[in-house]
Amino acid sequence: MTSLPLKPIRDLLEQGFPNHMHISDDAIVALRDTLEDIIQYIGYESIKEFERLNSNRERQGLRRLRRLNHWAVKSAAQKIINEDSIFNMGSQPAMIENHGDTMHRHETATKPKTTHHHELVGVD
Repeated sequence: MTSLPLKPIRDLLEQGFPNHMHISDDAIVALRDTLEDIIQYIGYESIKEFERLNSNRERQGLRRLRRLNHWAVKSAAQKIINEDSIFNMGSQPAMIENHGDTMHRHETATKPKTTHHHELVGVD
């Protein structure tokens, strides 16, 4: 397939690299091949989103759209990015959830090192 040119891909990739680091030609080719696969997948998912959009338009009495629009492409790309398969690739750190502030600020998690800890925490 290889229809994407390598130079723009190299230029885009080099924007985030320090000047002393070089990128191999194999890395650029691998990135191009991956980008082409992603573009095909987004195209396939865009068609499904576009068909869903047209189905909803017909239910509302509107005419069907004939050209794949930007909404269908953006929606498909966002769904692909948000899929679990993207987030679960490789070793990823576990997400830590914040369940709110359950400990009051005047409470301490450990006992004070003094024998008079009742005075410090306000216990009678």
